[in-house]
Amino acid sequence: MCGIAALFSNRQEDEALIKGMTEVVRHRGPDNQRIKGIFHDQTWLGHCRLSVIDTSVNGNQPMEYMNGRYCLTYNGEIYNYLELRLELEKMGYFFQTKTDSEVILAAYDKWGGGLSQSF
Repeated sequence: MCGIAALFSNRQEDEALIKGMTEVVRHRGPDNQRIKGIFHDQTWLGHCRLSVIDTSVNGNQPMEYMNGRYCLTYNGEIYNYLELRLELEKMGYFFQTKTDSEVILAAYDKWGGGLSQSF
């Protein structure tokens, strides 16, 4: 089970704070630890990854998609991600990982935030 942390602030020293927050949950995801500042570093995402589906470094989070247009960190599993991936590939989407995380990002790009209404 992965460990995640988020921080919303505009103070410059918050990068050290999110690193510390992520370190506290490192035991939940020993395979990789990463942080990412988004929205001009006013939002920080931290992720400690327990690799399950795609164990390569390509699956590390926070994951960016479409050259940073979207960024995601989450703990969970999308059970029908292979079917969604095939559907998205038929629509012209390409994938660089084998993760359900990248499928979530592509699905969000295609269908927007109302995903629960689409399935």
